[in-house]
Amino acid sequence: MSIELALVPIAIALTQTIGSQIEKKRKTRHTYAIKTIMKDAHILQTTLNNYGCAPTIIGDGEMKSEIGNVQILFQQTEQNIFEAVFANEIDVEQAAQFLTNIQEEYGHLVQQETYKKLLERAKQQGLLLETEEVSDTNSIVLTFKVN
Repeated sequence: MSIELALVPIAIALTQTIGSQIEKKRKTRHTYAIKTIMKDAHILQTTLNNYGCAPTIIGDGEMKSEIGNVQILFQQTEQNIFEAVFANEIDVEQAAQFLTNIQEEYGHLVQQETYKKLLERAKQQGLLLETEEVSDTNSIVLTFKVN
């Protein structure tokens, strides 16, 4: 038990050190940030894994990812929205296209999570799924039967 308690401050200090080093690199390197629509760190991490990136959580609200030899830092803002930080060497249009693809995958994962939660809650409330229709835009219309 005492070993665990001793490791917690070390882990916190290590996380803060890594975060401050990244912030220093951001100030010394020339970087730019693009705001995203993403808020959930777990879904973002899954999205990046699905896209072939190698995400690593480096601190509270911070995640770094690599695709090829390009590193991208995701930081949560005060509004709890992630922004992606890119080095100036990366073309802004390429970064924007990358984020568009990531946000599209993120949206699909959010939709899947919402769908699962909705079905679970409906079952808990005694509702039976009667029909399910998927539109051309991938929106789903569910009709439930009340018992």
